[in-house]
Amino acid sequence: MQWLVISFNNINISVQVGDLIFYVATTSSAGGFDFSNAPQLLFGTVIEINGAELTVEYDDTNNPNPPPSAGDYIMFAKDQCINKSGIKGYYLKARFVNNHKHKGELYSVGTEVSESSK
Repeated sequence: MQWLVISFNNINISVQVGDLIFYVATTSSAGGFDFSNAPQLLFGTVIEINGAELTVEYDDTNNPNPPPSAGDYIMFAKDQCINKSGIKGYYLKARFVNNHKHKGELYSVGTEVSESSK
């Protein structure tokens, strides 16, 4: 097993230890980046988060995918064994804020809630 530390300018606050890391090679295009024809490659598992740095553990002997390189698009997926259900509990409070100068409209809000004990 090997470890790779990946640094970001900004990191998604939803990423957790145990999440699976995928990446896709990007190519420059007129509008930004294009990776529509590239496969998503599984790289490894997050084992540590330190600020905007992820430490990823990967199997360097059995993994056919090389480590991601600078400019590759990094994404993550939750481990389905750990994150099986939605919000649990009896009480939920939500606050929606519009930080724009103009009026905003909210058409729908939905959630999946399960009672944690009963």
